[in-house]
Amino acid sequence: MGRVAKNSGISNYPPPRRASKFCARGRIIFFLSIALCAANTPLFAQDQKPSVFVGASFNSNVGLANIQAYDGSDLCGVFTSGKKGAPSLFGGITFPLSGKFSIDTRLEYDNLSTSFNLLANPTGNMPPAFDHTTHVAVPITRERLYDATLDMVGGAVLISYPIFPMLRVSAGPYLGYLIRRSYDETEELIPPTDPSAVYDTTRTTTRPISKGTIASINPLQAGVEFSASFELPFEPHLSLRSSIGASIPFTAFSSIFSSIPVGGLNLIPIGGSLALVYHFSEPPAPEPPPAIVSVAPQQKEQPKPIPVETPTIVTPKRAMLSVSVKALGMGDDGREVTEPVISIERTHVTEVYPMLHYVFFDDGSSKIPERYHRETAATRSAFHEKDLFTANALEIHHHVLDILGARLAKNPNTSVTLVGTRSEHSPNDSLQKSTVALGRALSVQDYLANVWGIARDRLHVRERALPDVASDDHNPFGQAENRRVEIIPSSPEITAPLWTERIERIATPPRIDFEPEITANSGIRSATITVYQHDHVLRTIDALSDSASSDYLWTIDEHSMPDDAPNAEDSLRYVFSAVDSLGDTAEASGVVRLRKETSDITRHAGDTTRNKQLERYSLILFDYSSSQLDRKESEAIVKEMAAAVKDQGHVTLTGHTDKTGDEAFNDRLARDRVMRATRMLETELKKRGVQAPPVVMESRGSRDNLFDNSIPEGRVLSRTVRATIENEMK
Repeated sequence: MGRVAKNSGISNYPPPRRASKFCARGRIIFFLSIALCAANTPLFAQDQKPSVFVGASFNSNVGLANIQAYDGSDLCGVFTSGKKGAPSLFGGITFPLSGKFSIDTRLEYDNLSTSFNLLANPTGNMPPAFDHTTHVAVPITRERLYDATLDMVGGAVLISYPIFPMLRVSAGPYLGYLIRRSYDETEELIPPTDPSAVYDTTRTTTRPISKGTIASINPLQAGVEFSASFELPFEPHLSLRSSIGASIPFTAFSSIFSSIPVGGLNLIPIGGSLALVYHFSEPPAPEPPPAIVSVAPQQKEQPKPIPVETPTIVTPKRAMLSVSVKALGMGDDGREVTEPVISIERTHVTEVYPMLHYVFFDDGSSKIPERYHRETAATRSAFHEKDLFTANALEIHHHVLDILGARLAKNPNTSVTLVGTRSEHSPNDSLQKSTVALGRALSVQDYLANVWGIARDRLHVRERALPDVASDDHNPFGQAENRRVEIIPSSPEITAPLWTERIERIATPPRIDFEPEITANSGIRSATITVYQHDHVLRTIDALSDSASSDYLWTIDEHSMPDDAPNAEDSLRYVFSAVDSLGDTAEASGVVRLRKETSDITRHAGDTTRNKQLERYSLILFDYSSSQLDRKESEAIVKEMAAAVKDQGHVTLTGHTDKTGDEAFNDRLARDRVMRATRMLETELKKRGVQAPPVVMESRGSRDNLFDNSIPEGRVLSRTVRATIENEMK
């Protein structure tokens, strides 16, 4: 087993005739392709610019060969097929041709290395390996490895055709020269060989056979490349081009083998690539040259001048440009209104949110999380809780520290107790124990004192382990809810429900569809639709690029809402203007009447229908897995609900839970919460002497994801009953 093979990795058989014929045909096809590309050179598009590209590829080099493996004078086997992955680099220029075709010229560095292996099967009388410990021959299984290292530089010319706008196929010839061609043949012992077996020469399970330069190699290579590529633009002039493809060689790398049909050592690279492409800008269309005509000069009788031609420059005829535009109203149901009149309904909206008087913290941390909004001493005067006109109670809660600071500053005779708590099973909380709980309370105290100027003797600090009403501390959700600061006020107004106000304007119809038309016999440089209210621009639409479906819609939102008209009726003016490539302009305009409608009603959560007024309230602060309402937090909201109920009104109560727990249990819990809220409302109506209307009770459980349940405040806010009161408007 210690002998070295005498061959160089290449056998010495003459090449087969069919391989020579194959190579000859390949060369003919290659040179015909070059000639075809040269003939197409005049077809380059004159009105487009080329693009340049650079990229890298990773190919799986499939090798076909007939390399005989010797062990001394005994034939171990024949390497016939192999495969190896290797990277390559390329770059080049793409020239557009007339029509949809283009031509790529590429410079390439190709790593064509491949690897062969086989189980050595000696035909001679080869001895088994020798175990030096027991001095007994042991059975062996050997694997022979042949690594061919081949590097090639060259170029290719590919013709491309787009199947779709960003998908194209390419094919064409390539020509290359091998700058590196070496091999390394080794052998190693593999299972089920006895583990004690080693080679005599190396005393390991691996031994070298031979290495060096591959003899009789053909350095000049030619063939055809095929690829399919997809180009994705990401900047005005830049795009990424990904492709898959293969190369089919016409010439064998080594043609001295005779036993495989293709002849010699052949390689077929198959793989994918990624390239960065830069597209040069297309040149603008040239201006038509002025026409030059010749006229004969006037003739005089005495003396006769010599006739000369005097050129006269004639200005070309200007292009014709005319435009028109009309406006249609588009309702929510898709109906068109030919002469739209925009009505602006101005509504005074008041919304009610209960205060969630907790601040939650991360595991082992006493730093207030970044999701909580915080003012500074310089900006606190600009904070007003009624400005928080959002329909999302979770966003309202993230302002809880500033709401608390503003209320304490407004009520100097009040105070709060800040109770820091911790989780007993959170990894970092359990290490710090009371230190982290007290630190959380001190963080809230510091913020209220430093930013809002609240005296520290009004901010009492306490700490405890779990909260008085704790969530399940054996799961991560409950642990996150137990890591908090509880805010206990000395007066109810400090944590009273939050009332927000805003002015909401709604346009009817909500959209205006413009229909512009252009008549021109030259290119259009720009076209815009502009909507004015007096001299103020409400909306500008680029009629050349804003719409790809011939719909030029103006959706009337808060950013483009007309101002309230000073009179009962007003109008908006829209102008469609266009400029052609010669600089000529044309305009058309129209008017949309505007009617102001003002109402001053109170509604909640944005639910107003025709002749009806809807009000929504949230009864929040159910404890974990509990249907018991906190009367202090909910009493004020229930009183407001009872005051809103009118004759022939309808009340709907909907119960919700967070996402944790079993769905069936959540349904029962939500139903119990609805029944508890219903009894509280009926009791309050009875106190007022009002006949309780029919109450529709719904249980949604955890099926509606009201808020983000990945954070503790989102889960707490999801434990709610929402009430909708519908009254007929008279």
